[in-house]
Amino acid sequence: METKKLARHGIIYSVAAILTQLVTLLLVPVFTKNMSQAEFGNYSLLTSAQSLLSIAITLGINSGMTRFINEFEDKNRTKNITLTFSIIWGIIVCLLVLPVSDPIYRALFSSEDNGGYYINLIVVSSALLCLINIYTTYYMMQFKSRHVSVILFTKAVLMLVIAYYLIAQKQSGVEGALLSQLLSHLIVLASIVAYDHKYFRLVFAREELRHMLKYGSGLLLGSVSTWIYTLIDRYFIQVMLGLQQVAVYSLGYRLGMMMEPLFIVPFKSVFTSFKYSVYKEADARKRINEVYKYYIFVGWFCVFGFSVFARPAIIILSTAEYAVAFKVVPYIVLSYLLFGLGEFYSLGIHIKNKSLLDSYILAVGAGSNIAFNIILIPGSGITGAAVATILSYFIMNLLYFFIGRRYYDLEISFLEPFKGAVPFLILYGLYYIAYPVLDSLVYEIILSTLLCLIFVLLSIMFGLIKMQTVKEFINLGLAKVGLGTRQVEESHAN
Repeated sequence: METKKLARHGIIYSVAAILTQLVTLLLVPVFTKNMSQAEFGNYSLLTSAQSLLSIAITLGINSGMTRFINEFEDKNRTKNITLTFSIIWGIIVCLLVLPVSDPIYRALFSSEDNGGYYINLIVVSSALLCLINIYTTYYMMQFKSRHVSVILFTKAVLMLVIAYYLIAQKQSGVEGALLSQLLSHLIVLASIVAYDHKYFRLVFAREELRHMLKYGSGLLLGSVSTWIYTLIDRYFIQVMLGLQQVAVYSLGYRLGMMMEPLFIVPFKSVFTSFKYSVYKEADARKRINEVYKYYIFVGWFCVFGFSVFARPAIIILSTAEYAVAFKVVPYIVLSYLLFGLGEFYSLGIHIKNKSLLDSYILAVGAGSNIAFNIILIPGSGITGAAVATILSYFIMNLLYFFIGRRYYDLEISFLEPFKGAVPFLILYGLYYIAYPVLDSLVYEIILSTLLCLIFVLLSIMFGLIKMQTVKEFINLGLAKVGLGTRQVEESHAN
């Protein structure tokens, strides 16, 4: 019953994520067909810098709220404490950064007349996004999957509409891309506040805030490290290969990172609440182990699906100069699969509030990522950057697994997830041999679909999943669709 509850919320998140990512995919032709490769590469570097600035704006407070919202009695009050701090701190950061935005831009990139204006846009946008994320986390921790889904989908639609107008119609390039992001955040936040205005109060609570900031600040080093091994590769590529290769890599990465919103985020949205609510119970290890096996199968299925559909997607959504970007997608989606496994391995570290230890592990991963980028990019180009990400995640998972089980042993196998590599390598090898001889994109899509079905069969053969479990997934999905249909009929009847 519990697994079905988690799966039900997971399905809601997944359906919303699919719809959201379909909208986000429409941004790709808006960017690639209306901006030069150099402009798109510059925009990718700016959004990378935005992620780094966001760390300074959030100070880990969102992670602190996630950890302690079930510990404090009044969840709404905890949300208000977090919002109050973030509003004040966000204003302070903006006041500090905006006057020196030009020097910041020159330090990060080459000199440009409106570079400081770009920094201003991403700083304000990051401050607004921090407040939005507090609300989505608050709803997520209460299993309000529909609330979270509506927020994320609305934000994506607004950005697409505004970006199309500013970039495709007004030809405003990088500025239009950054403005569309800021305006979409502003509209969504205003809508959420209007919805929540009866429950929002400015609340200053030193003790609760101290707990959340202490936990969250312990993750700051880890947040910076996360930024390094997910985004710093663009800077190495810029220096070693040029902005055009940054653009190609960024497009491949953009498609590969869809693994995160379509699978990792829905999974984390339900698993985070689940693991913190059950880890004290007698059968917790058995229940978490069951989720672990589901994650491995669904994760590898997503890795394979993204890999074989990446090339058709790039051909449809962009121009010929981006065609080779599909080759980095398998590496990117595999790195996200490894990233998600850390949610299991690090449980012991987090329930013992060893957030600083978590940051040290992430720092090791960041350091190894920098080293691998320096070693691999000169010889292997953008593929080397993608491989560097996989290797750094693998090292971190090793550390999480062996250190985390000292505090809380889940009694799971570290090698079990790698069973999925067997059917993946067999079938992706067949795809890679077959796609050059196919003279039609339609044939390639049919082949990719067929290979996905065969992947499920091979997964059963290699013990990655049981046939009964596959049937349960199918029945659960059909039941969910049926439930939705009945609800519509009932609403019309009333």
